[in-house]
Amino acid sequence: MTGKETGVNRIRWIHPTVVPTHSHPDCEQTVIVTKGKIIFTVEDDEFTLEPGEIAILPRNVPHGGRSIEGEAEFIEIFAPTRIENLLGFVGSSSMPDPDEGTGA
Repeated sequence: MTGKETGVNRIRWIHPTVVPTHSHPDCEQTVIVTKGKIIFTVEDDEFTLEPGEIAILPRNVPHGGRSIEGEAEFIEIFAPTRIENLLGFVGSSSMPDPDEGTGA
């Protein structure tokens, strides 16, 4: 869902899920865990986030994450909104390429 200034996504990860390190030069991102647990990496620090916990990522801060077990859900908020996250967006994926930088 998106408005003029912010975008909100409900994300569901089923183990094993890995999101490689990436950053968003165009927006700030907030993550709010609602179910399960995830490992979230921000720059060189790793955090376990549980329901009710929040991470706020300024623009250009490298981050990534992975599931721990079972299923996890979280809300992510982007400000300003990201056109790449709109359903039906014609273009490349907004997810980082898992092979990027690995030489694969």
